[in-house]
Amino acid sequence: MTIEIKEKPPMPEFMVKEKIAKDAAEEELLARAIYGEASNQGDEGMQAVGNVILNRVNGKDWYGNSITDVILNPKQFSAFNDTEDKNYKRMMSATKESDSVYAKALEIAKGLIKGNIKDNTEGATHYYNPDAANPDWKDDPLMLSLKKIGDHDFFVEG
Repeated sequence: MTIEIKEKPPMPEFMVKEKIAKDAAEEELLARAIYGEASNQGDEGMQAVGNVILNRVNGKDWYGNSITDVILNPKQFSAFNDTEDKNYKRMMSATKESDSVYAKALEIAKGLIKGNIKDNTEGATHYYNPDAANPDWKDDPLMLSLKKIGDHDFFVEG
């Protein structure tokens, strides 16, 4: 007797989490992105940046299909745009032993990957600091403003 499955069964939650972080290197890269983009935004702001990255991983393919793809996609996260910038150097040289904010970013990254930290952005895939940037995408009619957390305004592409 052959059983025919007409619909693909839903992917178990643990498999989705495995898609998000393949290894410790992606966990560390997520922590560095959180730190580089939002180290001055407190826990809630750092969580929000991490959620945007994971929302992109789980979103449209053009964002990328892994944490590494999403973060290193050119011109997506300002902390990675210029390897000579002092913020980039600070972000890449931070250690949990020497910097308590980086240690917190690493803790947040681990919690996000494990699914222990909820999305505080309501599904945002974009953010910017209006005091520091004026991106063209914010005026796109498909962009929906969701909320402000710290200095960042969060949006989702509709």
